[in-house]
Amino acid sequence: MPLDLARRILGKDKIIGVSVKTPEEAQKAVDGGADYLGIGSCFDTATKLVTDEDVRGPDGIRVAWEAALRAGKPGAVRAVTIGGINAYNAVHVLHRTRARSLGCRPLDGLAVVSAIMAADNPMQAAGVLRKQIKFALDESWVARQQSMLSKGDSRHSEEAVRQAVTDVFVKVRGADSDRPLIQHITNSVVTNDSANACLALGGSPMMATLDVEQKDLAPMVSALLVNIGTVDQEHVSGMHAAMREAQLHNTPVVLDPVAVGASGFRRSLVHRILRDFGVHVIKGNAGEIAGLLGTDEVKMRGVDSVGAEFADPVEAVRALSLRYRCVVVMTGKIDYVSDGITTYSVHNGDRLQGCITGSGCMVGTSVATFVQAVAHKDPLVGALAGVVAINLAAEHAARRPDVRGPGTFRQAFIDEMYNLTGDDIRREMQIRRLS
Repeated sequence: MPLDLARRILGKDKIIGVSVKTPEEAQKAVDGGADYLGIGSCFDTATKLVTDEDVRGPDGIRVAWEAALRAGKPGAVRAVTIGGINAYNAVHVLHRTRARSLGCRPLDGLAVVSAIMAADNPMQAAGVLRKQIKFALDESWVARQQSMLSKGDSRHSEEAVRQAVTDVFVKVRGADSDRPLIQHITNSVVTNDSANACLALGGSPMMATLDVEQKDLAPMVSALLVNIGTVDQEHVSGMHAAMREAQLHNTPVVLDPVAVGASGFRRSLVHRILRDFGVHVIKGNAGEIAGLLGTDEVKMRGVDSVGAEFADPVEAVRALSLRYRCVVVMTGKIDYVSDGITTYSVHNGDRLQGCITGSGCMVGTSVATFVQAVAHKDPLVGALAGVVAINLAAEHAARRPDVRGPGTFRQAFIDEMYNLTGDDIRREMQIRRLS
């Protein structure tokens, strides 16, 4: 029934909602006096297939929501999304559908059918879903970030961040009896190095990749690292299963999109991961960040970034962070870390890191090990702690008299991760706030 006809029949005081798919439909509905919108479908369902990529997934929903907000008076219209929503993806959908401007306003809720009605225990399923919605809107780092901004919070001043980074490092290193379990679905080239780095930094590594065991493992996992370096179909199935379970448990996920621009398969894989699951942190070199942004400003050769760097690296990491509602770590001679609002550069590290295979992958391990400690409060600080710690270990290793080149550096590198102290972090970290 058309909105104007429904309004004439029901009267001006009745609440009327309109189902919309596109920004144009959303704007028309608001202009016509709709009180709320049902925007969808977000994902494919048993009865509806989303064939238009422009409106598919949370980003398509967000664009329609932003059109509705621009068309209406502040607070005049409410909206939910529908289509393939469940307790697994609820937090991801609510994060990614927040307006990028317009006060970063979130949707007002989610509409579901089978997630409750097809459940073995509908009441329990509804309770879990409600808990996830509350977490996304009130308790997650994205929600906290917006709350802090509205209050003029200064927690990201250089002095405050230096102390917070040190505190995170000390907290993780002091948890010997309860080490965080860091699950790695990573590439075969670096498995051993990543496991040893995780141990040396204070974590407990688990290299579990089979899809059939992810549901059992997920409740124990503190953070999940997904690295697509030597990906195959078995790894893809394991990644999807692990990330689905991580969503349900709100476990932080660190994505290392190795050589994402090298093939259509890699681009498609990362696109699906970010659309369907979302992550807490993206860690990549400049070429990989450029690939995710869809720009050729920085070139790739295999897994390496080559040639000129970004003319404006701060804007690059900030833009990617806002696009995917996550912290972005861009590695290079200078490392950049951004949560979309605040951006820091890290000036620690040594050239020998670039002379051994897997040094970038070990940064992902370090970030995952530390970000889990503050993932729902301030993942920017956790990511900075991971980058600073591993870069300081590299500096210490390179200064050792027994290090004569890449081979001896590799062994010393793990040693110095283990030998790092909170005093080292506090005294030697070189970070600068850029925005």
